[in-house]
Amino acid sequence: MTEREKATKFAELAPPLREGEMEAINALFPAYMFRRRKTGELWTTCCREHITVGNGYGKQDLRRAMWEPHQREPKNRWDERTKPSMNCPLCGKPVIVKELRYTGRRENLSYYKRALVLRWYKGALWARAYDCSKHYTAGYDLAGEPVCKLVGVYRFRPGMVEETTRPWYGDIPFLSIVTQDGPLTKGKWNIHSPFAANAEYGVGYDVIGLDEVQESPLRYCCREEFDVPQYCLLEFLTACCFYPRQIEMLFKAGMGDVVQDLVRRGVKHAVVIDWNNENPAKIFGLNRQELKIFLKTNRDIEILELHKRLKGRVSITVCADWMGMGLDIRRTFQQAKKWGLAPERLIRYLAGNVGCVRYGGMSEALRIWEDYTTAAEATGYPLHRENILLPKDLGKAHDEAASKHRAILQRQRDQAEQQYRKAELDRLAQANAAYDERREKLDRKYGFELDGLLIRAPISGAEVLDEGRALKHCVGGYAERHVQGKTTILFMRRAAKPDEPWLTIEMNGDKLIQIHGYRNEGIHTMEGRFAPDPREVYREFLDTWLDWLKKGSKRDKQGRPKLPGKKKEAA
Repeated sequence: MTEREKATKFAELAPPLREGEMEAINALFPAYMFRRRKTGELWTTCCREHITVGNGYGKQDLRRAMWEPHQREPKNRWDERTKPSMNCPLCGKPVIVKELRYTGRRENLSYYKRALVLRWYKGALWARAYDCSKHYTAGYDLAGEPVCKLVGVYRFRPGMVEETTRPWYGDIPFLSIVTQDGPLTKGKWNIHSPFAANAEYGVGYDVIGLDEVQESPLRYCCREEFDVPQYCLLEFLTACCFYPRQIEMLFKAGMGDVVQDLVRRGVKHAVVIDWNNENPAKIFGLNRQELKIFLKTNRDIEILELHKRLKGRVSITVCADWMGMGLDIRRTFQQAKKWGLAPERLIRYLAGNVGCVRYGGMSEALRIWEDYTTAAEATGYPLHRENILLPKDLGKAHDEAASKHRAILQRQRDQAEQQYRKAELDRLAQANAAYDERREKLDRKYGFELDGLLIRAPISGAEVLDEGRALKHCVGGYAERHVQGKTTILFMRRAAKPDEPWLTIEMNGDKLIQIHGYRNEGIHTMEGRFAPDPREVYREFLDTWLDWLKKGSKRDKQGRPKLPGKKKEAA
């Protein structure tokens, strides 16, 4: 027998839907009362009845139903959903009234839900996952049952969980059986929701028949106060098949968060909890007195984790106080190991310096101490001495070490920038030998002066670098490409101040690619707006210059530009 045949046969063993279960699924959908006033017909989706008013039905509620105003659907899915305006005259449930002649094809009324139905059946707890939908378009019975497609079957027994699933779309059969035949070992359950892949619908589902669990051996696990999200119910039931007594004890002890960690993340807190032991005291590895002390705390599992990691050298009460101050166990123990400190020594030191932080408690004190050790190590502090490693005034020591460290980093950055600039200038100097000839050509082609404004080519690549630094934009990165002839950078200046950086232009032949000034105009003016675009401010000058370029950059005998359509030369 193939895997597909085994999965199909396993799915057939599951109990079929009962009438009560179908009613519960139907109740998940919006309840409508469709009406055709002309013929006196009523269809109710809540109790699935189709009647004609007047044929033995003369109640006042029925007469009201025929004249209740039609309720329109919202214009888009972001609007609030339509609310019921009356109760069904047959079963009393709130319904939305729809007059058929106003509903069109009713395609906007289609609705989809996903349901997980539980049943104690033939010595096992079965869970059946259904992809459900209701449609009211032509071809569907207005008072009919939901369309339910079986997409997952689960069987829960002590020490064994079996699952088979298939996609919600198409007629793809069940492909294989997945089993969980042993306790959790690698932080991941084999059993998962069949709806997890349906991203367009989300991952939640409605649970029907939760009271059926009370008929199974898992009834003591599912206490009234258990707070496991419904979309994790399958993983929760799987955990109950292997750790029923342990889960029951944890719920009774008010430690439902530990159960959630096991179910949702596969975290067992094995440092604290012995999942192979069913004795209430031994499961935590505590004696009776210690257990009583722990139960008087807020029962945070990390209190016991800290107590265990410190190997009992610190009492549970003190551990509870430290956890209440926001201790980060993992980071604190990492830092203690790094610097060769006893963990409790570091924790007591942090507890004594909580006053130097405003928020975050011991976790923030640890962060400040980490910053201090980083800065102190970089500046050469003798951290092998404990009075230096754990200074008396952490806040003051942190500020002093951080200031010295910043000074060192600033010197390193300045040196790196000088080296980078020197390397850039060296590369540009090598290219500048060939650039002089290119610059003359650029000036002949692009050099222009009119109405107190001028455009010229950079003298060298270094001048492009200086332009970028002065105007706080990225043209400095174009220096080498400009010198090599891969792009063209030009300067627009005031004729009275030809050497003062002002506007920078990038050209591609006769086409202006971009023109920008200080910070690419990303600054606010006195009026509170961003600086205007230079293309708009100097449009007349730029249009005249570009038109002159397209006409061949003609000049007179003195080398001044000859403007098209003007008899006089530009000054």
